[in-house]
Parts: sequence; structure tokens; C-alpha cells
Amino acid sequence: MPKKEKMAKTPLSDEKQLLLFQQKLLAEEEMAKKKERLLSQFLKDKLAKEEHNSALNLNKINTQWRTVLREVKTRELHKDIEILSQTFERVVDCKDNVIKSLAKDLSEAEEQYAHALRSHLHNVDQLLALQRHRLSLLEESYNMELEALTKEFETERKTIIDQHEKEIHYLQDIFMAMEQNYIDSEYESKLEFQSMWNDLKNMNLEEKHFLRLHLENRVEDLWRKFQDVLKNYTDATEDRKAAFETLQVKDEKSSKEIEVQMKKIQKLQGEKILKLAEICRKFETEEEKVLPFYSSVLTPKEQEGIQKNNLEELTEELTKVMVDYIGMENFWKRYNKVKLEQLSLQHRRAQLLDINGKLREMLKQYLDGISVSDEVLSQLNPLFIVNYQSNLLQPLSIRIAHPGDKQHPTT
Repeated sequence: MPKKEKMAKTPLSDEKQLLLFQQKLLAEEEMAKKKERLLSQFLKDKLAKEEHNSALNLNKINTQWRTVLREVKTRELHKDIEILSQTFERVVDCKDNVIKSLAKDLSEAEEQYAHALRSHLHNVDQLLALQRHRLSLLEESYNMELEALTKEFETERKTIIDQHEKEIHYLQDIFMAMEQNYIDSEYESKLEFQSMWNDLKNMNLEEKHFLRLHLENRVEDLWRKFQDVLKNYTDATEDRKAAFETLQVKDEKSSKEIEVQMKKIQKLQGEKILKLAEICRKFETEEEKVLPFYSSVLTPKEQEGIQKNNLEELTEELTKVMVDYIGMENFWKRYNKVKLEQLSLQHRRAQLLDINGKLREMLKQYLDGISVSDEVLSQLNPLFIVNYQSNLLQPLSIRIAHPGDKQHPTT
């Protein structure tokens, strides 16, 4: 201690004092840091202990609370079970009562069903008996009506057969009368045709004699004129006659050759035409033999108008060709006449076939209507009338052409 006091008493310099002060401050700072560290460590340890203690206490509290809650919940569940058991017993009692009431209703319904079934069977038996009685009555009425209808049918059948026989005799008489009328009219028409043919023949002979005399006189006049012209011509053409004769000799030779060839050709064509003419001649009527060419049905004014139109349209070449075929005019007349008659006959034949078919159909319908054969009775019978209507077809209005009627020729 005396050393320290001695040292303390010794005065220190400022630097040393500053160093001592700094050291002192550093030492105080370190002490303060140590205190802080110790305090913080202490607080951390204390905090950890508190947390551990709080966790333990919380666990203890939770376990105690759970036990309390379990006891409370068990008491509540016991109360609920008691309530549910009481309600279940009450519901079971209600269901038992409902089942008993339904069983009672079922037994009553079965009794009612049995009673209804017995009454229904009884009613069905009564209806069956009533229906059998009704059927027996209907059968009796049906048999009575059937007998009446059969009797009526037999009587009507007898009357129809008698009427059929009468109508057949009547039709036979009509056919005989028509045939006799046709024979008479045919004979009269033949006589009329023969008389007309004789008249036409006499008229043609007279016209032919008159034309012959007229032509003979005209030919004599022309012959005289020809002789005069020939004399003048021979006088004027004596010089050319020699040359003409030489040429004529050559012409005769060539003409002979041509004639030979033409004869061959004409022979072939003439034989064919003659055969056709002979065949056609067999089918000509007496009128066609007498009048082979028909006169034109046109008036003179119409013929003049046609000729004017033809002359306006004709050319020189066409007129030359027509002059070469003037000799065929009568042939074409006969050909056109035959063609027109053929067409008219074909048209008339079609008309007659149509009329014949319609007459046959009408006759067949009439005979079927008045006949009583099994085949006709099995089909639709026109005598069977329902609601004042018959299934017989309406007759067609056809004009029957009799042999005595005059008909206009078709052109």
C-alpha cells in the first residue's frame, strides 16, 4: 500500500493520463458489454424456461379440459339416446297401429271383391242367356227371309228366262227382215247400176262416132296442106337433098343400131308393164273399162287460175321437160284415181270396222244382260239394280249405214 500511495502521489503527465482514461473507458465498455451479454443470456434462459413451462401448463390444461368436455358430451349423448329410444318406441307403436288398420281394410276389400265377382259372374250368365235367345230369334228370322228370297228369285228367274226366249225370237225376226231388206236393196242397186252403165255406154259410143268424123275431116285438111308444103319444100331444097340422103343413110344405120338397143330395153320394160296391166285389168270394174279417165272436178275459172300460176313459176328448162312427158298425163290420171279410191276405201274400211266393233259390243252387252247362264250370273249382272241404278253401259249413238242409203264418195 505504501508503494501505491507513493506512486499515486507522483504526478502523471497528460498523455499518460489520457491513456489511462482511455483504458478506463475501454474497460468500462467491456464491463458494460459483459453485463449486457450476461443479461441477454439470462433473459434468453428465462424465456426458454417460461416457454417450456407455458407449454407444459397448456398441455395440462388441455388434458383436463378434454376430460371435462368428454364427461359433458357423454351426459348429452345419454340424454339424446333416451329421447331417441322413446321416439322410436312411439313410432313403432304408430306403425303397428297402421299395419293393423291396413290388414283390416285388406280383409274388407277381399270380401267386397268376392261379392263383386259373384255379382259379375251372375250378370255375365244372364247376358249369355239373353244373347243366346236373341241369336235364336235372329236365326229364325234369317231362315224365313232366306226362304222368301229364294222363292222370289225362282219366280223372277222363270220370268227372265221366258222374256229372254221371247226377245231371242224377236231378234231373229229382226235379223231375217234386215237380211231381206238388204237383198231387195242390193237387187235394186244392181238394176240401177246396169241401166246407168248402158246409158253411159251409148253416150260414149255416140261421142266417139262424132269425134271420129270430126277428126277424119280435120286430117284430110291437114293432109292437103302438108302436100302443098311438101311440094314447095322439095322444090326449094333439091340441092340439099343429095347431102341429106347421104346423111340419112348414116342416120338409118345409127338409128337401126339404136332401135336394136331400144327394142331390147323396151322389151324388158314393156313385158313388165304388160304383166302389171294384165293383173290390174282383172281388177277393173265395168265403169273403169268404159271410162278409164275421169274428168276434172275443178271449175274452168279454177283451172285457168292454176294454169296461170304454173306458167308464172315455170322456167324454160322445166317446160321442155314437161313437153316430153305430156303423153303420160292420162297414165297419171288413172294412177291418181286408183290412189284416191284406195285411200277412200281404207278410210271407209276403218269406219266400218269401228262401227262393227261397237255393234258387236252392244249386242254382247245386250245378250249378256238378257241371258241367265251360270257364267253371266257369276259376273256383274246389268239386271241387278241397286238404288235405282244399273251397271249396264250407256248405248252409243251410232248411225248404221244401210245398203240402200246414198253415200257421198270421199275424195
